Amino acid sequence: MLNSLKIELEGEIEKSRSDLLGSLFQGFIMENIDKNYADKLHVSALHPYSQYVTMSDDKIIWTLNTLNNEAKEKIADRVKQMEKVNIKYKGKEYKIVSTKEGSITYQSLVKESYLKDGIRRLKVSFLTPTSFKQNGRYVIFPTVRLIFQSLMMKFDKSSSDMEVFDKDILETFEDCTEITMYKLRSTYFHLDGTKIPAFIGDITITVKGPAQLVNLANLLLRFGTYSGVGIKTGIGMGGIAFE
Repeated sequence: MLNSLKIELEGEIEKSRSDLLGSLFQGFIMENIDKNYADKLHVSALHPYSQYVTMSDDKIIWTLNTLNNEAKEKIADRVKQMEKVNIKYKGKEYKIVSTKEGSITYQSLVKESYLKDGIRRLKVSFLTPTSFKQNGRYVIFPTVRLIFQSLMMKFDKSSSDMEVFDKDILETFEDCTEITMYKLRSTYFHLDGTKIPAFIGDITITVKGPAQLVNLANLLLRFGTYSGVGIKTGIGMGGIAFE
C-alpha cells in the first residue's frame, strides 16, 4: 500500500532554506522508530519512504510518504502519535498542528492509472530540489529517460504485484515522449554543509506513442508523487506533484 501523510507544523523556519529541514527530519525519523527497523533501512537497497518539506500560505507542510505496509506501520503511524518534532541537533522544536492522510493499494493504482485511458499531456511540478546522478555527475536538467528510468526502478523495488522496468520500454519513452514546456530554475539542496546541484519548477511531458505507453506514464508519475524522483528522496529531494 502507498500512503501519504501531510503534517502541518508550527515553528520558526527560514523560508528560503526550507530544504534544510529535509535531512533534519530524516534524522528525526531514524531516532524515533524501532532501532532494528532503522538498522534494516540503513543496509537496505529499498528505501520504502520519501519525505520533503514545503511552504504553503506561510504554513510548514511536512509530507511523509511510505511505499509499503511495513513502512507505514513503522514510520508514518509512529509519527502520527507524536505532538511535536524535536530536532536535537539544531535545538529546534516544531509543533504538529494537524495531519491529513491518504492511501491507495498498488492494485487500485494500476486499475485507476494503467487500465484506463490516460492523458497525453502530463504536467509535473518539482516541489523540492531535484537531481539525478549519471556517470558520477549530477544532472540538473530533467530528461524523459532520467525521469522514467528513476520511476520504473523505484516502482519495481516497491511493488510486489508487477514489474515495469525494461530497456526497450525506456527507449520507447525516449522515442515517443518529450518535454514540450518547462519553467525551471537551477538551485541547490543543502546537506550537512554541502550543496547538491539541483533544479526546481514545472514541466509538461507529451506522450505521442501507443495507449499502453500513455497509461504507463500516467501510472509512473502518479506513483512518483509517493516515491519522489531522482536521488536522495528520503532526505527531502525530488518531491513532485502531478496533475
